[in-house]
Order: sequence, then C-alpha cells, then structure tokens
Amino acid sequence: MKNKLLITTALAGVITGSSAFAQTSVTGSLDIHYRSLSFDGTGTASRNGFGRETQLNVQNKGKLNNGVDYAAGFSLEFDGQGSQAGVAGSSGGPSLTETASISNENVYVDFIMGSTTLTVGVDHVQNSTTHSAPMVRNILDDVVAMGALATDQIGAKTKEAMYFGIVQDIPGTGIKLSAIKAPQGGAFGANDQSVSATGYRNGSYEIGLTGTNAFGVSGLKLHAFTNKEKAELSTVTDLKGTTYGIGYTFGQFAAGVDIHKTNRSTTNTAVEANMKNTIVGVTYAATKDVTIGALLSRNTNSIVTETEKVKSVQVGYNLGPVAIIGHYDVFDGIAGSSASTAEGNQIGVRVSSSF
Repeated sequence: MKNKLLITTALAGVITGSSAFAQTSVTGSLDIHYRSLSFDGTGTASRNGFGRETQLNVQNKGKLNNGVDYAAGFSLEFDGQGSQAGVAGSSGGPSLTETASISNENVYVDFIMGSTTLTVGVDHVQNSTTHSAPMVRNILDDVVAMGALATDQIGAKTKEAMYFGIVQDIPGTGIKLSAIKAPQGGAFGANDQSVSATGYRNGSYEIGLTGTNAFGVSGLKLHAFTNKEKAELSTVTDLKGTTYGIGYTFGQFAAGVDIHKTNRSTTNTAVEANMKNTIVGVTYAATKDVTIGALLSRNTNSIVTETEKVKSVQVGYNLGPVAIIGHYDVFDGIAGSSASTAEGNQIGVRVSSSF
C-alpha cells in the first residue's frame, strides 16, 4: 500500500511561453535486513548484522503542448554503505564511496504515444533482471552475502548505463517489447556540461520482451532479453548476456523457471567464464497475507569445476504498509569451490515499508 504525496503545479513554458498542468508524485521505500551467515569449514568466520536501503522516488507526468503524454523522474537510493572503524568501542563514519550509489538509478524522460514510449535515461526501461520464476524474496540478492558467482546482472548490463530506446506494447497480447542503445558501457552520466571520451567501455544494445497473462492465458508470465557489447581488445570476445524464463500461477500456487547466461565479466582482462544460472521457484499463497516459497539456484561456470547450489525456504507476511520476509538458505560450492568453507547456511529477516 503506497500513500502518494500529490503536488499539482502550473508550469510556465520557458521556451514556448505556453503553460501546462502536471502532477508530481513522491514515493519512497525502506528496507532493513538482518542476516546470520554461517560456514561449515574452519578458518572462515561466521558473521551476522544489519543491512539497509532507502529510496526516494520523484515523478512528474502530464501532457506536452502538442498533446503527447510524458513522464519524467529520478530516484535517490542510499545503500547503507557505512563503514566501521575496526577499533573496539568506536564506529566509523559513512564510507567515502557511499555517494556513488545515490543518483544512478531510475533517471528518465518518457514520451508516451499510445502503446509506444520513447525513453532516455538509466535503469528505468524494462528490467532484464526480472524474474518469471515466483519468489517471496529474490534469491540472487541473498547470495551476494555468500560471495556467490550467481548474478542476475547479465552480460553488458546495458540498462545500467545511460541509454535511449523504445518500448512497445502489443495490444491484446500482454506482451511488451523494448530496445535500448547505450553509447558507453558502464557510464551512468557525467556532469551535464561535458562528456568523457575515456574511462568507459564500448557501447552496447539490449532487446527484450515481457509478458503478463501472455497471449490471453491468465496467469502466464514470461520474459526474454539479450544484450551485447563489442569487445575493445582483440584478445577477448564480445560481451554477451541472455536471460529467459516462464512462470504460471494457478489458484494459490505459482511455479516457474529462469535461466541467466553470460560469457564473461565486464573487464577486458577477464577469462572466458560462460556462466549459466538456473532458478526454479514455487510459491503458495496460504492466506491473503501469508505466502510461502521454495527456491533452488544452480550456477555453473566454465572456469571452476564445482556447481554452485543454493536452496531457500521463504515466508512473507504482508501487513499492508509493512511487509516482513523470513528466509533460510543452505548453500554448497559457493564461488565454485569444493572446500568445506564454501558450504553453510544463512538466516535472514527483512522488514520493508513503502510510502
């Protein structure tokens, strides 16, 4: 449940001298997560503690002077990257790198013409990290704390750079198509008076589709995305990523599978990795407020011999403006290692609120 602060403004047209009415909404979210992570082997310390993330979203939408609909907005995200001083009885201040995560999410201007949207921005278009497999909690967010290889950021990660693109609804099908082009890989915007010609990768493109109640089948969900970035050095291959999945909801149950593939990391010095991550998910809506889920994630990588595996049981409780999610994860072969230190378990509780 989101309570939106609505502000109506009369905007004077600076260039044309005309005026338009627009509506501005301000929303936000807060996540607090406690984890307890234990490894089976000796020599690897178990750890526990809190994580947090807060986000503020500002959106303005209305009509242009020519009657075309538009939407524009940005988000400010604070990822909780504060550091500790490492001295007993003393705590450190915020990490010097914390500000890097604040302004590079969900920045956009959309020009909406019926079923067609032209867009420019970063991290706003259809999301290639989407999942068709049902989850109470995204398991690939949880494996980060384990040091896992698995990731849903595929290939060139085009949507994480500034891009321009198009989104097209296919009426009557539940299908939405998108295509974006990022001139510089990894670049989420320099200052507005200059553009850097160095320090960034080559450009990339991404095309994809999502489907909800696809092709008139109630409960059918699907997605497919692919992206590519041309290699800058002749000693490595182009950077490519693919993801696809299908899910189906029937009554109180939902089930589905996702597959993520990428051929190497984003650095030109990377060794071929050929990563494949498969996720199988099942959920059961026990009541209108309680959902139970089970997930299996298997990750293979050509530069390691061990298959990385994570099993997770999750429970979500919806309290309206606040949601509580608990999960228990068992992992094996983390980072492709066969050592006992790559085995263990994790318990987590997340409290989320939106406004």
